[in-house]
Amino acid sequence: MAIIKINSNLAQEIVNAVKEVVDKDINFIDRNGIIIGSTDIKRLNTFHQAGYKAIKTLNNIVVEDNEEYKGSRKGINYPIKISKTSIGAIGITGEPKEISKYGFLVTKITEIFIKEQQLNYKYEADKQRINYVVKSLIYNNIEDKEEIKNILKGFGISADEKFAAVIMKVNKYHNDGDLESIEYDINKVFDSIGNIFKVYIYPNEFIALVNEEKYEKLKNIYIENLKKYKGSLSGGVGRLGELYESHKSYNEARIALRYSEKHRSILTYIDSLNLEIILEALDSEIKRQYIDKTLKDLDEDEINLLEIYYKNNMSLKRTAEDLYIHKNTLQYRLDKITQKSGYNPRNFSESVILYLAITIKLSI
Repeated sequence: MAIIKINSNLAQEIVNAVKEVVDKDINFIDRNGIIIGSTDIKRLNTFHQAGYKAIKTLNNIVVEDNEEYKGSRKGINYPIKISKTSIGAIGITGEPKEISKYGFLVTKITEIFIKEQQLNYKYEADKQRINYVVKSLIYNNIEDKEEIKNILKGFGISADEKFAAVIMKVNKYHNDGDLESIEYDINKVFDSIGNIFKVYIYPNEFIALVNEEKYEKLKNIYIENLKKYKGSLSGGVGRLGELYESHKSYNEARIALRYSEKHRSILTYIDSLNLEIILEALDSEIKRQYIDKTLKDLDEDEINLLEIYYKNNMSLKRTAEDLYIHKNTLQYRLDKITQKSGYNPRNFSESVILYLAITIKLSI
């Protein structure tokens, strides 16, 4: 892990924490010998010769007299070592014999702060790399395939695997507490399948790329964890495909998401859709034009009749029963629809035109 540069904010945090434990004046000295954190603000940004020597020699430097080292006072200065390299020094002001007992404790507190900061830097760096990979792939904005391949390799993932895009969208929530619960459970689902390639798209979407193994796990895990959010959460999953074709899976996931939103489903796989794939992909204005063109001459009763007719798979008997009319009356009404619309509901090729119009109308 690379050694981080200690900034003045972190140095002051360290100094304040150590002060709470030893109740002495504390200084943090950077690699150039400058005090960048101190309980005595007058000493900030001044040169500390004893601390500088501790950094260079990797040894504890005891100051017996205030005049012994430039800018230093009586006390002990300890080099702070990470991976056998000194990244600074921490100085305790006071009688050396009295404060020597604090040396081990002070250095350990300091090292813990710094290592925690290193982990935070790594987490943020990893997060940026993940964002870069996912967004480059789903938006088809790939500048360097080799770079993406190397990032994946760093996470132990092969670029030769197949991936599918997953979109989870929070549709509504009552308060921030509800939103936090939904977000927590979405992340829990992704973490449960071992997925790290997820990003949050403001204000309400989570997007992930899952490989084949995780694609199958997702089917089993999401229902148990997310079913309670029906109506508040919708999701879509595209097909598995080559890594650098992830934008296609993402577009499919968008289609599946729209279907989920309309049918109040938690998660829809594009593979589970048939005609719906075409319908969801159509522009809303084109849908309206198609409905107007096909059904414009029919009244509401005739449109309702067609809905029941197609729900019953074009069975005259079952449709007549549902409408509480005689079969001959139904045939007469179907003939009237043929005359008015120009399409015969009992002729397969013409009936398809009407069926699509009815299906689109119900989906809007």
